[in-house]
Amino acid sequence: MNKEYNEWYWKVYRWFMWDAKHFPRRVSTGVKNLWKWFPIIWKDRDWDYYFLLEMIETKLDNMIKAFQTNQRFEGCEEDVRYMKICKKLIERLQSNYYPDEYFDYVDLDLEIVDAGSSFELQETIHRDNIAEYLAKYPRTHKLVKNNSKYKGYQEDMAFALAVGLERHLKARKLLFKILEEKIEGWWN
Repeated sequence: MNKEYNEWYWKVYRWFMWDAKHFPRRVSTGVKNLWKWFPIIWKDRDWDYYFLLEMIETKLDNMIKAFQTNQRFEGCEEDVRYMKICKKLIERLQSNYYPDEYFDYVDLDLEIVDAGSSFELQETIHRDNIAEYLAKYPRTHKLVKNNSKYKGYQEDMAFALAVGLERHLKARKLLFKILEEKIEGWWN
């Protein structure tokens, strides 16, 4: 490119010709984005992955709304479906859905009992359907049973927790696999 066209007056001229007409809309969109993202940024903390997932979930939610509103290309419904799957996975990862799911199959009371110089945790089990929970996820059950990482989880409830932890790990891998494979096609 000719050196003459790199001079400041040519840059100003090109800005007025091509970019100036978009400037008001860019400022408006920027202010709307600041307003929309302010609560998320305000609550952000740097010590936990939860907040990173919160930002990704918010971005996905914004993209879902934009894709559903605009529908600029055929097949955007499938992109929205994958975004919703990612959003659901994020919600479940943040709420510890998978490690805590086995509690739906057990009713127990926990009580702190004075044992002289210390305190002990005493549990009373009223209903135990751990076998039903484990039967619900046979592949994960088998994987956990054969994995040396979970050797310390041999009791029923501890084993159910191990199954939940493994399902949590699978959900996290699935979330990032979907993002890895689909994210570059999500444009509107």
